[in-house]
Amino acid sequence: MTEMKRFSVSVEREEYEALRHIAQSHRPPLSLQYVVRYALQEFLDKHEGQQLMLKFKGSDRK
Repeated sequence: MTEMKRFSVSVEREEYEALRHIAQSHRPPLSLQYVVRYALQEFLDKHEGQQLMLKFKGSDRK
């Protein structure tokens, strides 16, 4: 069994509601934690070994 690490992240209300909608729309409903872990794993798999160019909505970071 792998050791799980816990962390917290803040999201915009719209992002939270979209994630919640995805979780609740599934039959049977999924937990919000499951949906976020799934999305994180998809992101990691897709970008493994790549340099990322990240741009967030409403952010002035470059």
